Amino acid sequence: VYAGAVMVMFLFVIAYLGGRADAPWAGGSPILQTAAVVAAVALLVEVVVVLGLAWGDDLKDPAEVSDAFGSPAAIGELFLTDHLLAFEITSIVLLVAAIGGVVLGTTHERTEVAGGGDARPLQRESGERRP
Repeated sequence: VYAGAVMVMFLFVIAYLGGRADAPWAGGSPILQTAAVVAAVALLVEVVVVLGLAWGDDLKDPAEVSDAFGSPAAIGELFLTDHLLAFEITSIVLLVAAIGGVVLGTTHERTEVAGGGDARPLQRESGERRP
């Protein structure tokens, strides 16, 4: 339930910020493009190795585990007893990340008030694009 709530929160943040419909995969330096391809190949190799180990003879006799291992009740008990501090710190970090994403995703332009007044920030409309 907690993971689902975090996922919904981040989907809300992404929807709030609005996506750029103009060529989302275009751009980026050649170094970043190469790094992305290398990371994708490394992930593919890792998946192949793990599946090969699972189907091969290396994992023929896995260790015995109890039936409660990995159950939602056991995980919840660990989160709320032994790992409570780490659980709360993680929730704070995720909240700060969501707020930071909203702050970095919104753009502000400075306009001057007629008559030489102070400049004040105004939030741009979501549909506007910079020239």
